[in-house]
Amino acid sequence: MGGYYRKLFVYIFAALAVALLLVVVNSGALVRSNGQEFDFDRTEPVDTVSQADMEDAETTALVLCDPEDAQSVKYQDNLERVFGWLRIDALFLPADRKDTVSYQDYDLVMVAFSDWEGLIGGDSARLLRYVDGGGHLLLGMMPDEVGGVYQTLSRRMGVTDYGDYLETDGIRFTDELTPGATSQVFQGEDFGDVALSLQVESGCDVYATALAGERETPLVWRKEVGEGAILSYNGTAITGDSWTGFAAGCVTALLGEHLYPVINTKTVFIDDFPSPQYNTQSDVIEQNYNRTVQEFFRDIWWPDMQNAARSYDYGYVGLFIATYDDVVDPEDFLYQKDTVEQYFGNSLLDNDFEIGAHGYNHQSLALEGGVPDDLGYNSWASEKDMTASLVELRSIASELFPGVKLYTYVPPSNYLDADGRDAVKEALPDLQVISGVYTGEGEEGSVYVQDFEVASDGIVEFPRITSGTLDDPYDRFVALNVGGLYGVYSHFIHPDDILDEERGRGLSWEELYRQYTTRLQYVNDCLSSLKSATAMEAAESLRVAEQLEVAIEVGQDRVEGRCNGFTGQAYCYFRTDGVARADNDSCMVTPVSDVAGEHWYLVEVLEPTFSFALEERS
Repeated sequence: MGGYYRKLFVYIFAALAVALLLVVVNSGALVRSNGQEFDFDRTEPVDTVSQADMEDAETTALVLCDPEDAQSVKYQDNLERVFGWLRIDALFLPADRKDTVSYQDYDLVMVAFSDWEGLIGGDSARLLRYVDGGGHLLLGMMPDEVGGVYQTLSRRMGVTDYGDYLETDGIRFTDELTPGATSQVFQGEDFGDVALSLQVESGCDVYATALAGERETPLVWRKEVGEGAILSYNGTAITGDSWTGFAAGCVTALLGEHLYPVINTKTVFIDDFPSPQYNTQSDVIEQNYNRTVQEFFRDIWWPDMQNAARSYDYGYVGLFIATYDDVVDPEDFLYQKDTVEQYFGNSLLDNDFEIGAHGYNHQSLALEGGVPDDLGYNSWASEKDMTASLVELRSIASELFPGVKLYTYVPPSNYLDADGRDAVKEALPDLQVISGVYTGEGEEGSVYVQDFEVASDGIVEFPRITSGTLDDPYDRFVALNVGGLYGVYSHFIHPDDILDEERGRGLSWEELYRQYTTRLQYVNDCLSSLKSATAMEAAESLRVAEQLEVAIEVGQDRVEGRCNGFTGQAYCYFRTDGVARADNDSCMVTPVSDVAGEHWYLVEVLEPTFSFALEERS
C-alpha cells in the first residue's frame, strides 16, 4: 500500500504544480526583472586599401534606358537597387544620348528598354565591337518587335531560330541563376508574361526557360562572343519589384565572377503579438480544440510556434500592441492591464526573441488622407498626437516588461507617412529599426516601402518581403529573388490566420502549421547559409554589410580580397563558374545552398585581408 500512496502523492503534486503554473500564467505574475538588451560595441573600421584604389577596382556599368517608356523607368528604379547593392558603379543614361559615351569605358553595358529598333538602331554594330573586344553586354528586355536590329544581334546572341511571341505562365530554372534556384519551377497566373519562341545554340549557357503550357523557350542564356559575352533576357516581368534578385543573377552570370557584402540573416515578424486579440471568442476554436481562443493560443499555437523556431532555426520579433480601440485623441487613452499580453511578452523574452513596437492601438500613424478609407482607420490630428500614442505604448511596455527597450517599429497595416515616421523617432528613444514592405505594387496611400539600407538619420530600413502562414508559390519566388540579392529572409505572420477566412482559408491549425514550417524549410534549403536573428540583430548585420567595401582580384586559382570599413566578422556572396574553397584562416567558404549550390558561395570574412582557392569546375 505504501507504494500506491507514494505514486498517488506524486500525481497529486504534479497536478497541483501544473495548476499553479496556469494560475501564474493567467495572473501575469511571470514578470522579468530586466528586458532585452543589445551590445552596441563595435570595433573601429579597418581600411586596407586607399579609396582611389578601391574605386579603381570597382566594376562599372552603363545602363541605357528609355525615359519615355514607363516600363523602362520602372526597370531603372529596380536596377538602381540592384547595382547599388552589388557594389557596381552604374551610370544610367537615356539611350538617345549613347553617342556621348564610349562603351569601352565600362565593364558591362546593359540595354534596359524594349524599343530595340528605334533606340539601338545602327548602334548594334558598335555594341558588337565592344563585346568582341572583351565587353559584357546584357540585353535586359525582350524587344517589342522583331526587325533588322534583332536579326543583326540575334545571331551573335546565339539564337538559331525564332518565331512568334508566346504568352507564358511560368519559369523553370535550369541552372543556379540566383542562389538555390537550380531545378526550381514556378508556374501559374502570378507568373504570366510574354516571350519570343526561339532556339539557341547548344554551346549557350541556359539558366532559365519560360513555360507556355507544355512548351518551353529559353528565358535567360549566356553566349561567349569574341573576347566578351552577351547575356539575353527574353521577357518583360523582370521590371517588377520582386524580380531584383533575378536581375542581379543576370548581371553576375554575365560577369562570371563577382563578390559583394550581404546581410546573411533570417527573421520572422509576428503581427499583433502580444495583443488583446486572445480575449475574443471563436466557435471554430471551441468546437475543434475544446478551448477558448486564449487557451488555444497559450496551449497550442504558441508552443507550436516556439517549436518551429527551434526546429528550423529562426529568430522572432513579436510586435506589441496594447489595445484595439480606435482612439486618436491622447486625452481619451485608457489602458487596462492585460495579463495575457504580459505572459506572451515575457515568453518572447525568455526565448531570447525580441519585442518590437506596433502601436498603442492599430490606428496607422498617418494624417488625413494617408490611409485608404476602406480600412476604416481614424486619421491622427497631428504628429504630436501620434507621438503621444507611442509614448503611451512605451509606458505600458515598461510596466508589463520592466527594463525592456523597443528597438523595432512596424507600422499597422504597413501605413506610415513622413509625419508618422518623425513621431516614431520622437517617441521611441531606443529605436534602431523600422520595418515596412519591400514593394508597394498594387497599393495606394502612404504604404511604407523600403530598401534594405541605413537611412540618412541612422535608422535601419529593414522591409519584410513575404507574409502569411500558407505556403505560396509566388512568395517562394520572392524569397528566392530578394534573398538572393541581399542574403536575407524577412517574413511577416499573423497569429489569427486560423480565425481569418481569407488568410486561413478555413484550414485547421495543424494544416496551417504544416504549411508554415514547409515555407521555413524551403528557405533553409535554398538559402542554407542564413543565420537566425531578431530584427535588432539583423539590423546590425545590415549596418556591417552596408559599411563594408571589398576589392577582389580573381586569379587562375585564387581570389585575393581587401576590405575597407571592416569591423569584424562580415559576410559576402561570391558568384563563380568555378569551385571556391577556403584554405586558410582568413575566411570560411561554403555553398549558399545545401541542395542546389553550383555557382554561389557564402564567404565569411574574418580578416580585413583574405583569400581563398578557386578551382576549375570539372
